[in-house]
Amino acid sequence: SPPRKRCIHFRACAEIHLGRSMASESQAKKSAGAKLGHPTVYVGNLAWEVEWSDLRDHMSKAGPVVRADILTRYDGKSKGCGIVRYHNVKAAQKAISELTNTTLMGRQIFVREDREAGKKVKESRKSVSTQDTIAGSSKDERKEAKKTNTSGGTLQAGMTSVFVGNIPWHTEWTTLQKLFSDYNVGHVDTGELRHGRSRGWAIIKFAEKEDAEAAIKALNGHSLEGRQIEVRLDNKA
Repeated sequence: SPPRKRCIHFRACAEIHLGRSMASESQAKKSAGAKLGHPTVYVGNLAWEVEWSDLRDHMSKAGPVVRADILTRYDGKSKGCGIVRYHNVKAAQKAISELTNTTLMGRQIFVREDREAGKKVKESRKSVSTQDTIAGSSKDERKEAKKTNTSGGTLQAGMTSVFVGNIPWHTEWTTLQKLFSDYNVGHVDTGELRHGRSRGWAIIKFAEKEDAEAAIKALNGHSLEGRQIEVRLDNKA
């Protein structure tokens, strides 16, 4: 009878969901036992209503969060998962170990290594292309390079590097160049693209240290498309 079919269908869906949850938990436990090579984690089984700020606040129990993002579909709705980047690997490892199976807004989440970040960690600060490379390429190569060009400006020895964090994924280097244009910005690098998005942070170089310091003072905490950006001296320069 129809009620019987609905019951069987509901039970089958429940078993599938349970199987996925158990698999995710198993993956999280496996990640907890492995040594991470980067400070980024993947968080799954999020409630649809979780915002990036909710995710950041919850995940900060493991350590200071540099960036938290909710992954979305083409229509802007949440996929039920997110990416969180910490200041260091130790905090990311702690998040996997201690925050898996914790509850966020009524749902039990799981935390594991962000595998996409793991694939590219060795190239995390590589500039994808330069104007010289584009000029010497074939027509098709130039067309593709222009799509993925993530840096521009003038580089010279002795420049002061500034780190800009928490920028929107789709931010182009030209957007930051315009934002910092009052401070004689020399070069902007938003880094290697990931699935059509920036890495979420950028390095901006200034010829004069005074200009860099003025930019930090004026734009640290500035809102860029709804995200409060972090602007500070690049401690890895």
